[in-house]
Amino acid sequence: MEKKEDIEAFRYVKAARKLMLPITDRLEALARNDDISDELKFESLISLGKIGDNESLPTLMMLFNDYPDYLEPITALGYYKSSSPVAKLIERLQDPDALYKEEIVRVLGEIGDPMATKILMELLHDEDRMVRYYSARALYKMGGRDVVQALCSLLNDPDEWIVINVLDILSKMKDPEAIPALVGQFEVVRDSRLKAIIISSLTPFAEGSLLKTFESGLDSFDPRIQANSVEAISMLKIPASEMKRKLKRFYGHPNNRVRANMCIALAKADPTAVIDEIKGMLVSQDASTRRSAAYVLARVDCEKRIEYIHTLLEDENYGVRKMALKAAMILEGSVGVNEIKPLLDDENQWVRREVVECAIRLTDFPNDLIINRFRIEDCPPVLEVLLKYIVDRNLNEAVPIIYDRIKREPEEEMPWLIASLGHLGAIKELNQVKKFLGAVRASVFVEYYEALLLNGDLKVFQTIAEGLGDGKREQELLSWANIAGCIGTFIQNTDGYSRVLTEALGKEINFDKGEILLGQNSLQTENSEQMFEEAKNLYLTKDYQKASMLLEKVILARPHHLEARYLLANCAYNMGDAAKASNLLEKILVAKPSHIEAGILLGQIYFRRKDWQSLADCYNKLKEFIRLEDKKNVIRVYGALGLAYFNLKKYNEAIDSLLTGLKANPRDLSSSYHLALCYYSVGETERSKKVLESLRKTLPPDSQVLKNVQELLQRI
Repeated sequence: MEKKEDIEAFRYVKAARKLMLPITDRLEALARNDDISDELKFESLISLGKIGDNESLPTLMMLFNDYPDYLEPITALGYYKSSSPVAKLIERLQDPDALYKEEIVRVLGEIGDPMATKILMELLHDEDRMVRYYSARALYKMGGRDVVQALCSLLNDPDEWIVINVLDILSKMKDPEAIPALVGQFEVVRDSRLKAIIISSLTPFAEGSLLKTFESGLDSFDPRIQANSVEAISMLKIPASEMKRKLKRFYGHPNNRVRANMCIALAKADPTAVIDEIKGMLVSQDASTRRSAAYVLARVDCEKRIEYIHTLLEDENYGVRKMALKAAMILEGSVGVNEIKPLLDDENQWVRREVVECAIRLTDFPNDLIINRFRIEDCPPVLEVLLKYIVDRNLNEAVPIIYDRIKREPEEEMPWLIASLGHLGAIKELNQVKKFLGAVRASVFVEYYEALLLNGDLKVFQTIAEGLGDGKREQELLSWANIAGCIGTFIQNTDGYSRVLTEALGKEINFDKGEILLGQNSLQTENSEQMFEEAKNLYLTKDYQKASMLLEKVILARPHHLEARYLLANCAYNMGDAAKASNLLEKILVAKPSHIEAGILLGQIYFRRKDWQSLADCYNKLKEFIRLEDKKNVIRVYGALGLAYFNLKKYNEAIDSLLTGLKANPRDLSSSYHLALCYYSVGETERSKKVLESLRKTLPPDSQVLKNVQELLQRI
């Protein structure tokens, strides 16, 4: 049998969906049945979306069209994650009377099709705050060159909640284009909470040009702004003596966060003073200050560190003990383990939970202590992480204890216990526990059937199909429909498959291949090239599903037909299955590194994911095969390669790539703007200024980029 790494992940999903066909047939029948309640109809529809079988799309679209006043048909398309409905979703958005605009926008973000970018940009300024919020989130997921500037326009939104969320997005994007807008907003906003959040959003950039902004934060009267500014300055690459001079005035600060951040920032510049600060924090009457001392000790090595941590582990406040555990984990050798062990019996459940979470990360923590704690623990939050430890270490000696707990029929912990049996491979116990599970309910039975699947029991699919059969009460059908959808989600995550499940589905895949091989002679007599041409025509008419089916047959007949594989990757990409597309494209490039179109499409997928390193690696190899006179591909590759290097802060490489791209297309304004930013970042201000002056004359007057250009020119 083929090994897992020899079989593409999508084939496992395809094999599982084939086994689920009786389930999807039954769910489609329920979704189309007008004699049942809307609740059951829409639960079935949601589950079809979670399963994601291409054959179910007509049913999803039918209910989307027939029930415009209901939320669930839209939500189902979000689970489905296919690009096919995008045009219809956009059309619905353009109807001024359409309901659930915020859900449509959220779903477009889940699907991630660039076709929706334009309307999402427009909806950033919709009157409904949730539409604005989901538009911002969707654009962040989708990426693109203009997204940062569009999001920066929301920094002036009158709704503070929107502004806070946009700041969170911009801090994750770490795009230097956002810096001028963030600094400008910091200077004009009056709300202290917002100013503190803006400083946090600027911190990850660690740009020396931000020092002046951070220094103004130090002068604030609000401790939140001061604390965040201290942390921000600590991230800058400035001489230790200068950092000491700027932060020394915060020794003994009354605010625990300011004091803690100051200690971390000055640990190397002024270790003696920092030790004195930690000593003072240790004896403080304020629990928050002692907790901050533990926070500092987790990040700063100093004399008597072990002694200080030991003191904090015995603190009367459970929050201090909890933070001290994180510090104890840093201690070398068995010291950390020995410090942590006594708190496994702490009176506070959250301290005990923290101990187990620390133990999970310590490879030499004694397993018997965890087993003994598991025997007597009765607090669900602690039990949850104890089971995680047991599964991570594959402690099969815990199986009898888990089984005994299940027999007591505990409501809250039952799903965790069952899931643990599944991960531990306890198939005998799994077959015995069903009698203790009670009536069918999704919260428990989903875990039970996933556990069976992890142990290779594919009869689960038949059981669920029977559960959806005729003659059942509607409440039962609701539970089975919910279970079916959750199992549909489970089968699509091949990273979560066990070796046993992989082998079981591998047999199904090989069985299908065997059937195909029996008919291989007749398949070879067909004109596979004719099928390929037909598939190309279907692709051009955007019938990607039928084109994919034909291309699969062509590839079976001619496994080395790279163009068929490339076209199949395009179909997958257009249907929203970027994982399948990238898998196919990567294999094409292994077989033929000079396949330029495959490399460009793979790079586009990396671009959408913001996987800049993979994009740089891909296009750096690809440029070996692109002639400089091939302007079309030079423009496509070198501009994106320059942007990738820019985001990786490899400015010199970015400059070389952007200049090559601009030779082929001097009117590429985005590349010109990023070139100016690169010059600015490496200190070549005159060159940066020259490019910016040219952009200022070219950009339209209402462009946000123009405002950034003008701000950068003023700085220079």
